[in-house]
Amino acid sequence: MKEIYLSFYQFIPLIEITHSPKLRDHLKFLAKGITVSKAIETCFKNKKTCETSVAFKTAFFPTYSDLRWSWYEDGFNYYRNFRGFVFQKQPIRPLVPIISRTIKWKGTPVIDSKIVSTKKAELSTILIGRSIKKVILKKTEKSISELESNLKILLRFCNASKNKEKMSFLNGVFKETSGISIQDSDIITIIETDPETYKNLNFSNQKINRIYYGGIELLVHDMKQVYVIYKEKPPKILRRRVEKVISLVFSLKFLIQRATYLLSTDLLENMGIRDVSNVLEYILSSLNPSIYSSQNIPNLLPKHYQRMLFKSLCRKVNVLINFSNLIEKIKKKILDMPVYESSFFFRKKNIFTNELRDKIILTLAEEPEPELTEKERMMLSFFVHKYKKDLENDALFDLIVKRETPLGTMTRNIVRQDIKNWLEISGFPTNSFTDNELKKTPVADVINRLNMKDLINITQISKGRTDFLLSLNEENKFIAKLVLRTS
Repeated sequence: MKEIYLSFYQFIPLIEITHSPKLRDHLKFLAKGITVSKAIETCFKNKKTCETSVAFKTAFFPTYSDLRWSWYEDGFNYYRNFRGFVFQKQPIRPLVPIISRTIKWKGTPVIDSKIVSTKKAELSTILIGRSIKKVILKKTEKSISELESNLKILLRFCNASKNKEKMSFLNGVFKETSGISIQDSDIITIIETDPETYKNLNFSNQKINRIYYGGIELLVHDMKQVYVIYKEKPPKILRRRVEKVISLVFSLKFLIQRATYLLSTDLLENMGIRDVSNVLEYILSSLNPSIYSSQNIPNLLPKHYQRMLFKSLCRKVNVLINFSNLIEKIKKKILDMPVYESSFFFRKKNIFTNELRDKIILTLAEEPEPELTEKERMMLSFFVHKYKKDLENDALFDLIVKRETPLGTMTRNIVRQDIKNWLEISGFPTNSFTDNELKKTPVADVINRLNMKDLINITQISKGRTDFLLSLNEENKFIAKLVLRTS
């Protein structure tokens, strides 16, 4: 290689897009995974005719320019394996960035053998902003000997403008930035060179993680510098694809860190249930490293060497461990939620929520189960049915309020009037419960036994014609399992 390629990445997590009311109207499609898919599919179909249209321009970032969908620069290859998910209504976000044009990076320090300095902005659909600055050095003895000092100079120059770059992204994405506090990443440096140049550099005091696959060698220094070593001069498309892998891994690293921080605050407690569901679905469908190299779904990274490098690099920078820890936090959040909130979330029914629901049910299955007679099981199933019916039509999901009464609350008369029809629809004998049995005061024996087993709440009412209200005990783990299993 006759050149040394330097790339400086600043990552700006933008998870707040999933729930912020301050988002710009033309970017609201980014809030939900399925909406993202539909928007990109529409643009993909019209990419030849809309390239120069206003609709093709997605955002404007100060200090950069208009951002547009990238169908060139290998964008098509990252999208073609994904298209089936659009029609399956899965919330996976394709790896097609929205990018600015490449412009001159002005005012960079004077460095001998510097050929060109450029910069551009990317807004990834997995909700992270990337400020990318590049410097190409002509390889000479002097440029090699001074590479370390030149890197420090350029890093200081990048760090000096970090806050300005972050505000450029926030002002481009949000109508208002007040109240939005986003921590951007350290500068991650990618240095592309050959083995001979690397050997002439001194890294005796740095911790180095080595990754090697298909003739491509990655050396990760102190989690902030990645050297990409090519034995021969690589084609431009190969360099671009390897850089894509490194950028994706670090994007996930900083997004997972941000999501972990947000879950440790009272963020979810201050949201409506619908917004909570959007945030959790985003984490499950976008931040899971395994989906980018999964054997079970079409490959989101188009080349085998990309997937292998991605897996190895994820392990080296602890992305897999950090995501596993994040999932455990989400599981705990869901187990601590009221049942009606968690069951609303699992109504989404996609491959990610289904997988998590199965894990939650397995956790709940470890709890001891009560012994129930056949009639008790039927009555309990009836209460679950009424609970889920109310769940489908609840108007409180968009509000941050506490319910006055639990979902599925019934009087004794409603139980008596509705249960026979339910028994018939469910295929049970309609004479399973007699009228006299259900009319018994204060409540039917079967309901009283379920109350004694802490499965049904019986609430006495002091005023009005109704003496008692009957409802599922939402705090009981067995009840949670029954409701979630059929969500």
